[in-house]
Amino acid sequence: MARRFGVRRRSDSSEDGTGWIYADLFLAMFVVGLGSAIVTTSAPSSGAAPTEKTFQLSCQEFAIKLPGNVANSGPVVESEVAAEIARRGWAPEASKPGLAIVMGGYNSSEAPGNGDARARQILPRLRSASPLLEKIEMRTVGARTVTVDGQQFTVGNSGSYLMVVYLLYSGQQLEEDCAR
Repeated sequence: MARRFGVRRRSDSSEDGTGWIYADLFLAMFVVGLGSAIVTTSAPSSGAAPTEKTFQLSCQEFAIKLPGNVANSGPVVESEVAAEIARRGWAPEASKPGLAIVMGGYNSSEAPGNGDARARQILPRLRSASPLLEKIEMRTVGARTVTVDGQQFTVGNSGSYLMVVYLLYSGQQLEEDCAR
């Protein structure tokens, strides 16, 4: 017997409802499974060890101009991070760098890839310059100028570096406009 596409013929056999029975059974099992999920919470006992802090990444960025000798950049980075944390009114023990984008400058006869390559080369020295930078995510890019939080910054030529930093914060939910 030939069937046409898109046209269903009604038959008296029990095969037509079998698929729907299994679909209904699956739906019923799914609802029962959701209803049986138990969520429990408990407050830590007074003698329990304190739990680790939960941090959220702030999308408000700030720039740090790195000195020519990157190995000596630790004090500059630490003072700039401390100043930014204070400016935001956050507690130092509840704030730390979480992401840094290191931008390497390049000459007019070069391509951005040259600045990026130089920025990648300084990462080990930059990480060892300050304990704040040892375990954070760091990315690199070649750039001559960049806009950071609405302000224009000049990265410069070969041998110039700018670091854009994003802080982690432990506390109440941040209310920042990250869609800008």
